[in-house]
Amino acid sequence: MAMPTEALEACQARAHQGDPEAMTALGCRYYEGLEFPQDFQQARHWFERATAQGNALAKVYLGYCHYYGRAIPRNLERAHQLFSEAAGMGHHNGMYKLGDMHYNGHHVPRDYVQAFLCFQRAEAACPPESPEAPNIAYRLGHCHLEGHGTPRELLTALDLLHRAESGCYRLMAQGDAYAGLTLVRVQEDLERTRRELDRAQPYRTADLGYHNPLEGRNWARHMPEVARLFGMIVPPV
Repeated sequence: MAMPTEALEACQARAHQGDPEAMTALGCRYYEGLEFPQDFQQARHWFERATAQGNALAKVYLGYCHYYGRAIPRNLERAHQLFSEAAGMGHHNGMYKLGDMHYNGHHVPRDYVQAFLCFQRAEAACPPESPEAPNIAYRLGHCHLEGHGTPRELLTALDLLHRAESGCYRLMAQGDAYAGLTLVRVQEDLERTRRELDRAQPYRTADLGYHNPLEGRNWARHMPEVARLFGMIVPPV
């Protein structure tokens, strides 16, 4: 989200004075292209200065620069080092990006079990209001859908993917520039999860009989609606 002008000016002043949190915040403004034109070189400059002072979030973002090759050659070894350092400091971003590297086999052997464990640790460390919470929920849901690193469990996948979807919509409403990219993948997985759950259709073969929790005439009044819902042929009551 955009930072008010007065707060931005104060952040710039503190950054130039060497405050690591302000340097990281300023780097994020350049990285995201919020109050300034997007400039990965400027972003990296501030992240490198804040990383030198041990700021965990700066390590994560500097890791992004190397992982994605933001205005520099892609360097997965350096990215892994930075994500590992941030994860070791307890930062959930570093944990889930390490999970990505294990999941995709980037710089390390592909290992779904290790990836899933990283995603679980990230979820435990991530505040619910964090903008990364939907990203982490998506990754866990995808693992449960695919059976990667954990037994395949479609209902658990559905719960996690729903959480990721609603979180993405909230972030988009707040102006998050990246949430829409995650949302596309979340909805692809949701569609597949629903399709597989619907394929079983156990409710269509259940013998509902004349069980009547609504008592007498109330049940009879609602039976046509229930019949339409379940595709049943119900004799007149």
